[in-house]
Amino acid sequence: MKVLLKKYIPEFFVIVFSISISFYLEDFRQMQELKYLSNDLKVNLFNELLEIEKYLTEREKAFTEDLILLNALQSKKIDFDSIIKLESNPSSYKVAVFDYRGFMPPVAFYKSLVNDGKIRYLESTELKEELDIMHNGHNYFITMNIKDESVAQKKVIDYFQINYPNLFVRDNEFSDIDYINKLKTSVDNDIRLKSIINQKLIAMDNKIVGFRFYQESLVRLKKLLADSIEN
Repeated sequence: MKVLLKKYIPEFFVIVFSISISFYLEDFRQMQELKYLSNDLKVNLFNELLEIEKYLTEREKAFTEDLILLNALQSKKIDFDSIIKLESNPSSYKVAVFDYRGFMPPVAFYKSLVNDGKIRYLESTELKEELDIMHNGHNYFITMNIKDESVAQKKVIDYFQINYPNLFVRDNEFSDIDYINKLKTSVDNDIRLKSIINQKLIAMDNKIVGFRFYQESLVRLKKLLADSIEN
């Protein structure tokens, strides 16, 4: 019996050792694969953030210009001459009064991460939380205020169609300057119209507040990803 033990125990330990090494190497291989996958996902996320950043630059310009023009139209402190210097194109005022700007940043890759469940491979809890805050929290705040803005926009259109149809369709009898002058005069002298436009302005103000939060999240995400991506 002792002879047998002496004979087989070394072989047993060799087998156990070999199996342990195999498991270790397999675990190591899987860990490396997950590490490469995580890094690849982060690189793609970072590239998507760069696309979002370009989109935000365009939206910021549009959001801000609309807000400035609408504020100028409904402000008694700003006269017609200042309005013309601010913007002489009537189409810009028509967009600010009768339309609204949506918010649809390019987030296809992020959505695919969530839908496929691959977001769990990002490893960093802080990164995943910040992604959720930006894409869901701040985005939701922006879109809800855009809905409020669209409700007010509909009221503005209805009011103009009933009370100032020529300004809504913009008859060719108006020159650019005449049109902007009549638009400004109508808002200045109609308290009901001013109140409806003010409702639209409140939603636009809140939309931009959410937009700023979204931008701040984007900056934080870019730093988190830049610090964690391996070259």
